[in-house]
Amino acid sequence: MTIPEESSAREDWGAVRARFAFGVGGGALGGLFVALVETAPVRLDVPSRSWIVVALEMLGVLAPIALLLGTLASLGLLVLFPRAELPWEVFARLRAEPVFTRSRTAALAPLLVVGAFVWCTASAHLAKHAMALGSAREAGFVIALGAVFGAFVLGSTVLALLPPLRRGLAFGAGLWGGFIDPAITLSVAAAACAGVFAGGVVVGDTSGGGGVLGIYGVLKRSELDLRPVANALLIVAAVYLGQVTLRRATGRRGAGVLALLLALAPLLFTLKAAFSLNVKQDVARAVVKSAPLGKLSLGILRRTFDRDHDGYSVAFGDADCDDGNPGVNPGGLDIGGNGVDEDCSGEDAPRLAIVPVVRIGRRLPDRLYNVVLITVDTLRADVGFLGYPRPVTPNLDRLAAESVVYERAYSMASYTGKSVGPMLIGRYPSETWRDGSHFNKYDAKNVFVTRRLADEGIHTFGAAGHWYFKPWSGLSQGMDEWDVSAIPPAMGDNDNTVNSQQTTDVAIRMLKLHAERRFFMWVHYFDPHAQYVLHPEGPDFQAGDNSPIAGTRAAYDSEVWFTDRHIGRLLDEIRAAPWGKDTAIIVTADHGEAFGEHNMSWHGSEIWEPLVHVPLLVHVPGVTPRRVRQKRSQIDIAPTILELARVPIPTEPGEIQGTSLSRDFSGQEPEERNVYIDMPAGPYNFARRAILFGESPGMKLIHLGGAQYLLYDLARDPDEKNDLSGDADRLREGVSALTDQRARLKEVEVKPDPP
Repeated sequence: MTIPEESSAREDWGAVRARFAFGVGGGALGGLFVALVETAPVRLDVPSRSWIVVALEMLGVLAPIALLLGTLASLGLLVLFPRAELPWEVFARLRAEPVFTRSRTAALAPLLVVGAFVWCTASAHLAKHAMALGSAREAGFVIALGAVFGAFVLGSTVLALLPPLRRGLAFGAGLWGGFIDPAITLSVAAAACAGVFAGGVVVGDTSGGGGVLGIYGVLKRSELDLRPVANALLIVAAVYLGQVTLRRATGRRGAGVLALLLALAPLLFTLKAAFSLNVKQDVARAVVKSAPLGKLSLGILRRTFDRDHDGYSVAFGDADCDDGNPGVNPGGLDIGGNGVDEDCSGEDAPRLAIVPVVRIGRRLPDRLYNVVLITVDTLRADVGFLGYPRPVTPNLDRLAAESVVYERAYSMASYTGKSVGPMLIGRYPSETWRDGSHFNKYDAKNVFVTRRLADEGIHTFGAAGHWYFKPWSGLSQGMDEWDVSAIPPAMGDNDNTVNSQQTTDVAIRMLKLHAERRFFMWVHYFDPHAQYVLHPEGPDFQAGDNSPIAGTRAAYDSEVWFTDRHIGRLLDEIRAAPWGKDTAIIVTADHGEAFGEHNMSWHGSEIWEPLVHVPLLVHVPGVTPRRVRQKRSQIDIAPTILELARVPIPTEPGEIQGTSLSRDFSGQEPEERNVYIDMPAGPYNFARRAILFGESPGMKLIHLGGAQYLLYDLARDPDEKNDLSGDADRLREGVSALTDQRARLKEVEVKPDPP
């Protein structure tokens, strides 16, 4: 009996629909598995929450992205693999093809594998060089254009090589039939590329050096998180498994419908999470910090439900209290006394009684000074002159013995793009004119201290060893000469080249050329920044401890030692020069680094103590060395430089923040000051603010947005483990201090670029 053509087509279409449904359902099961996997690291950050509570929230957060991946992957598999076959079934079918077809497939398969590998390698090299251009938009354009052009060239090459390779394999088939077996040629090509890839990872360094294949060495970076990709692939694999199980459900009515219902059911948990995460904001923060794929899904959900496009959603833990007004959100500035709760804290801040800022008079010897500012990237407060037991900074320790040393100094943010520029402008980061990138570009509207010095006839020059300090960033504004020749070619962030020696060489050369007149010099050293490099000529800082964290810390300490060694050469040059007796030296860092504290590494997203407590010393010839235990901020560095150089400090409110450190140089007891930490939102971080108040080391209030606060007593709890925000009186005092501080600022609203 012949089956009617219409009936057969209907059955085929039904099979396709069922296969699609089973694929989406498989993706939902994969999403459930990934949610369970990602629950473990999230719960480490919220031990007070039960495992089941965290797991259900994770399922709600991941359900939409699992559904999206499941839908796209299921459609893609239908197009790319029309038959629902297991791999060995595919190979069996290909082996059954006629000889000509089989030989062509056997030639095409390895060419595609090798071509894809070559394309990836070339694109990676192009990306490495393009990202050193500085401009993200320009780099993205170059990478996209190069990738498309490379794909065209390699595609043409594959097509050109296909006929001769097919003929060669057909000739070889006379000796061994495996030459025209697509399974064998594909497997050999894949294994060869995998071996070459693994070799590249081994021989390459973490900056992509080590030859053509060394680019894959970047995968050895400790901070590189490939878990989102791996978890997404798990969901795609579940989609594939869902489709190939279709044969077991054939003939069962409603099986496809049940599969789709299975895929949609987790969205009920998404609906629950939309409201519950506004209450369980600690879980939402933990998801952002520790859930690889979950944080991506949560970010998409927040942007989707951000109706007024102010960066905060009404749901999913953002808790925007007025999603129709972009001026009201958890990151807003609450203007006291206007009856509007702009920051969603629950109440309007009281009207601020403005108190005029009184500038402290000079406490310096009556003489003019040259000023040398030395900043070291990623330098924690773990240095010898602040009590660190390892001999990492012998040269800085020697200078500290002749200087005013600050035991509780703070950067204004925990990454370079939000700390160095504001320090030299003399304004808090949120007050500066900048773009929304991670490495902010500073507009000419900002008045850098270097411009103020140059306007008074002081020669300004400097050098830096990191690509961010190229002129495009705006950090060299006001410099008569700015030398970036110490930057290695094609350098990017997280580079493992070392250049402290070259940076010092440039600085010494510039001093010999320009130090015969009054000057200001700024030198920025980069080496302690990841990636860390061991320097075998220095001390062994690992001391037999073979644990991973000990090895990482030993490499970091070795980098600090190496940088200090070359800073020592610069200091010796200054001491030996006839103008050295008239030269003040300021040494500090742009931010610190985390080594497992609060279950995190590196820097740039939070403002815990290891990330913002930094070294600071000021050496002024003629000033008695002393140690200052009272907390201080880098906001005071710009007015201090101006006072050392005898350049007038602007008195207009808000023109320049901070107070000169000169009072600390006297024999009087230094006064207590509040310290404000201000890290606006960026592509890879949420806004983070903190106020340190009270007797040093003080209480530390961290503002996470809206009514979310953390409060720590640093005297009793230096590791910030015991949150005291439940103490209403203490919290009220901290919130009042934070509100007063923010009300004195002239914040510039900048929307972060897309990550």
